Amino acid sequence: MKKIMIVDDEEIFQFLAKSMLEGTYDVLCVSSGLEALSVFDKEKPDLVLADLLMPQMSGLELQEKLKEKYDGRVPVVFMTSDDREETEINSLNGGAMDFIRKPFQKDILLRRVGNILTNIEKMEDLKEEARTDLLTGLLNKSYSEKEISSCCKKDRGALMIFDLDSFKLVNDLAGHDKGDEIIVAFANILKSVVRSTDIAGRVGGDEFVAFCTNVTSRIIVEAKIGQITSMFNSAIREILGEDNTIPLGVSTGVVYVPLEGTDYNDLFKKADKALYNVKQNNKHGFAIYNEEASENIINQEADLKKTRVILDERNEPRGALELGKDGFRDVYRFLKRSVKNYHSVVQYGIFTIEIITEENEDSNLDEIMNAFGVTLCHSLRCSDVYSRSGANQYWVLMPESNTEDCIAVAVRRVIDNWKETGKAKGVHVSYEIEDI
Repeated sequence: MKKIMIVDDEEIFQFLAKSMLEGTYDVLCVSSGLEALSVFDKEKPDLVLADLLMPQMSGLELQEKLKEKYDGRVPVVFMTSDDREETEINSLNGGAMDFIRKPFQKDILLRRVGNILTNIEKMEDLKEEARTDLLTGLLNKSYSEKEISSCCKKDRGALMIFDLDSFKLVNDLAGHDKGDEIIVAFANILKSVVRSTDIAGRVGGDEFVAFCTNVTSRIIVEAKIGQITSMFNSAIREILGEDNTIPLGVSTGVVYVPLEGTDYNDLFKKADKALYNVKQNNKHGFAIYNEEASENIINQEADLKKTRVILDERNEPRGALELGKDGFRDVYRFLKRSVKNYHSVVQYGIFTIEIITEENEDSNLDEIMNAFGVTLCHSLRCSDVYSRSGANQYWVLMPESNTEDCIAVAVRRVIDNWKETGKAKGVHVSYEIEDI
């Protein structure tokens, strides 16, 4: 039941208002603004119904005190027998929720109070939506930054950044629905581990932040992260199955407050540096930022078996490897070193696709290119690499193949398979092949 505090120096109006509201609301009566302030924290009313003109402290003065102390979060409605328009205007300009004239009529008073409380709930819901990440229920990026920034200025503790390792593979291999389940599961774990005095939020797709007050010990940090990791591993098995091969885990960067400062942005950068160190050292661990030893990595689980799980492809590869231009360039430069130092043989080729519009007026170049890319993938070997370049070209790399065999076998297979797709009509494919 909602609680209403009636503040009036005249007992008769206290009695009338209470008798009209009682039964629908929990009603508390006080006789002055000073008394209202003294019991407010204990009673925590949802609405203050205050007389505008009182001795010692007027209703407007009470409202100002409440606004100052509670950051404007206390709804106040004024009651008065003063029927001057300027009085109502001054009250509303001062931030009052409404203005009710004495003497009261029960049905009007109940309706006005009910409407005010309903509007307050709606505003609170809107505020909550603006504060909250819709998927997880945690604070969103802007509000977690605001709340934690305030804590960092006045409290001691640990600022932690959490990043889910290999999360992209969940979306790629298991689907985005499973990815959302993983995100929600981690958020729920974070909620259960942090205390009511702590703050947690989601700051990115698979990145979370938390501020744990009064946590300044490595032992406590390790225990908290160990608990999160254990619970997350159980959630992963439940969502993705016992035979899951995606190396999901949690990497965490930690910075102590105020030891490393009190500015949120600076502290976040330091925690992010610690997180980066974990990511560079096989993931699944945590690091505590230290200016003199910023690469202090603890709780790492690095061995050959685990690192190969991270590096290996999750599924048996089928067909050639498609890369973006940057990745293709890196592989090209690496293979060129191999050719130079070990005298290996690698073929570099370009396939150019042109639409002959007279024969195929309805063809879309992008669709044709996508179809040809599929043909390349299925026609070339698993050890070959290809990349789309520009609007109408594909680049290819074919290790351990000379030019003659490459043209006679690999290129011929590509062209033959392309013709069988039914997309080749009205499309001219040319190619160039040479050693690198």
